[in-house]
Amino acid sequence: MKSKEKKKGKNKRAEKELKKGKKKAGKVAKPGKLKESAKALRKEIHRLTQELQLKDDQLKALKQGAQADSAAVNDLDMLADFLHESSDTGSISERKKIWERHQYLRSRYEAHLEAGLLKPAARRSADADLRERYGDETGYTEEQLDSILS
Repeated sequence: MKSKEKKKGKNKRAEKELKKGKKKAGKVAKPGKLKESAKALRKEIHRLTQELQLKDDQLKALKQGAQADSAAVNDLDMLADFLHESSDTGSISERKKIWERHQYLRSRYEAHLEAGLLKPAARRSADADLRERYGDETGYTEEQLDSILS
């Protein structure tokens, strides 16, 4: 155990008054130091403001990216729902046709990529090949192609 030291006289009275709030602490800042501390505070405020602005910009970028991702996810969900509905209502041969079309689309996309086309052009060309072989009703939109062939 630590032994408590008893405070005597003026020290004891000064501490009691400080606790009660009657007396102010004995420290007084020098005028030059106040200017320096104010300058330091302004610099800190400026730095924090810049940091906050950077965080806001990052948040906006993340929100925009999340919206783009959610659009792709919605397209995937729509395609998944279509496949699910066709599997519930259609026969095995219907599902097989859908799968063959998907495989054909993917193989044509890869062939166009190997031929040196860029991804967007390869997607469009693969879709054109699919429409030519299976009919116009089997084609996809740009967003669907992007989500299927990514």
